[in-house]
Amino acid sequence: MVGLLALKMINHRELLAVSWIRKRDLHILTVGVHTYSSDARFAALHTDGSDEWTLRVAPAQPRDSGGYECQVSTEPKISLSFRLTVVVSKAEILSGPELFVRAGSDINLTCIARHAPDPPSFIYWYRGPHVVNYAQRGGISVETEQRTRTSRLLIARASPRDSGNYTCAPSSSDSASVVVHVVSGERPAAMQSKAFKMTPQLMILTVITSRSLARPVLSTILNFLELFIFYQHQLKAYTTKKIVNR
Repeated sequence: MVGLLALKMINHRELLAVSWIRKRDLHILTVGVHTYSSDARFAALHTDGSDEWTLRVAPAQPRDSGGYECQVSTEPKISLSFRLTVVVSKAEILSGPELFVRAGSDINLTCIARHAPDPPSFIYWYRGPHVVNYAQRGGISVETEQRTRTSRLLIARASPRDSGNYTCAPSSSDSASVVVHVVSGERPAAMQSKAFKMTPQLMILTVITSRSLARPVLSTILNFLELFIFYQHQLKAYTTKKIVNR
């Protein structure tokens, strides 16, 4: 990532010294085309006979954000302030860091290059350390829209062999990864499909049954639980009806 601050002087054909100063510490970065900083990332760009003077910061880093001032050695001195904001572009995979897919279903991953100043020239997809091989088997396709900085990876009819770590790597952004699990059958806890939820009532019932309490005591407790659950449902129904009536 390159940061550029440009100044164009109007009606000043005489030889003038142009300096770039970092305002947070008043450090003189360049004078003319000479650099006065131990940080080699800073450089002044100027073509003989041109009215333009440019401060170049490459590669730019978030710590370079802040105020800069260009000073021209006129009498009286003239100056112009600039504000440089360095934003780190990062890729984001919309499914999150982990994805569970049933065998036979499609793996559909969408990646967006966030805060990219320019559309990426390319967006590569990796599985582990290797670029996704479209010739490995049929049903693998990638659609990339540079204007929206978006890329979609589709793997049709996924099998457990398609499980692994998938990485989206735009040309000018930090990469993002997702771990894909392709499972046979159902994984209720992971896939949230027909999940068995252990409610407090079922937990209590399990403990009671495992301790094999005497039948009269167990019957009394079960009756109490049934009554408790009944009133819970009644309260929920009443609350819902009240909200609807509003």
